[in-house]
Amino acid sequence: MSLASAVPSAWASPALTRDTAGSCRRACIRHHPLGGAQVRSACGLACRYTRGGARRLPVALAAGGSSVGDVFVTEGSTNVKFPQELIVPGYTGSLVILGTGYRDKFFVKVYAAAFYVDYSLGIDTAQWKEKIGIESFDSNSVFNSIFKAPVVKSLSIILVRDVDGKTFVNALNDVIARQIKNPNAEEASSLSTFQNTFLGRNLKQGTSIYLTWLEPSRMLISISENQDLSQVDAEIKSATVNYALYDGFFGNSPVSPSLRSSTAQLLEALLTK
Repeated sequence: MSLASAVPSAWASPALTRDTAGSCRRACIRHHPLGGAQVRSACGLACRYTRGGARRLPVALAAGGSSVGDVFVTEGSTNVKFPQELIVPGYTGSLVILGTGYRDKFFVKVYAAAFYVDYSLGIDTAQWKEKIGIESFDSNSVFNSIFKAPVVKSLSIILVRDVDGKTFVNALNDVIARQIKNPNAEEASSLSTFQNTFLGRNLKQGTSIYLTWLEPSRMLISISENQDLSQVDAEIKSATVNYALYDGFFGNSPVSPSLRSSTAQLLEALLTK
């Protein structure tokens, strides 16, 4: 069933009364007194869609006070729109958005980004907790658990300015190099595949890049001049390279702090009550 049809009907009649939802939200906000507007919004969403103890994941609020529409989530700093639901080449299941953000370089915005997970992970947060094995919320441990859990996830990157392929791949190579100092033969082969996928390309404003992590040793790269994906351009077959790339976005020193923060705030609101 498509999220476009399933999600609105599932959320249209929450079991909570207005007073109960309000109490839930106030308690959540008290738990995060310095969280700001994003935490207040995430708390409101998490409480609103609580249903009989099984919380269904709402669409994440984008970073920077952006709005959520019927079909798209708008990243507030770049005004780039990401679909709430995504189907990528090489995988037939639906992915649902969990957070958005952007990356800048020398105060110039380079791209907007969104993080997606397989919709099956978002059916019930009680089952999610059990599946990824968390006991208390810590953003680092939660992200590590999600990466290790048997669930498909994807990073969507949409350029907001023209970038040549060499510049783009060098930036991501720097991210990977934090974790892999001396690559072995498998890692070197995967890094070569990764580099050759982008070298020689002129990545124009509006180009979409999807890094879909199917399983530890399989990441698919898809590139499109717009958001209409049709093919897999490359496959990375090294678990350590794949993990290093995602760690660059969700580890201790993320290249897009806003993406990490947006995702973490919604996850915390959902998983700590």
